[in-house]
Amino acid sequence: MIRFVHGILREKKEDSLIIEAGGLGYGVRVPISVLSEAPPIGEELLLHTYFSVREDGQDLFGFFTEKDRDFFMQLISVSGIGAKTALGILSCFRREELIALILSADSKRIQKAPGLGKKSAERLILELKDKLQVEDALPGAVEPEEPLSGGFSEAMQEAMEALLSLGYKQGEARTAIVKTPNVEEMNAEEILRSALRKLAF
Repeated sequence: MIRFVHGILREKKEDSLIIEAGGLGYGVRVPISVLSEAPPIGEELLLHTYFSVREDGQDLFGFFTEKDRDFFMQLISVSGIGAKTALGILSCFRREELIALILSADSKRIQKAPGLGKKSAERLILELKDKLQVEDALPGAVEPEEPLSGGFSEAMQEAMEALLSLGYKQGEARTAIVKTPNVEEMNAEEILRSALRKLAF
């Protein structure tokens, strides 16, 4: 298995990058986020990869981080979701955002990804929800606009950071959490799910 490719970026295509390493040119399929953030042609690049072998061909898929690569592998473990569909999903949502949507069972937003219908989105939630943690939905450093409320529990703060990572403003996120009934008795996943339902209206 090819776990990573480290070399010089030689070409950018519509859905892939060509990397020269060890005298060979590797064609690596990548999500839109990698395409848009890749360095200029001629510069060094390392991608963590997954090598897919099928009856009709072979493909190499690449990501900036091992976490993104491993999450891609979780996606293709879901019944009915192949590597190309998983790549399309990760081109529509960043890993942290998609994990938050899965944990909150937001199938309507997940359906916006290319190649996913209602049943596929619901199956993705069903098969992955118990394998993910709220912490996985949080980016490495979310800087709030102002300090979190001193009265927030750890679970409430985790839910708040997850909402911020999805692009909600701190004021509306805090309001949705505070208005959640019995919020002090809920874990972060339950708070996040309830807050997202409130913010949807």
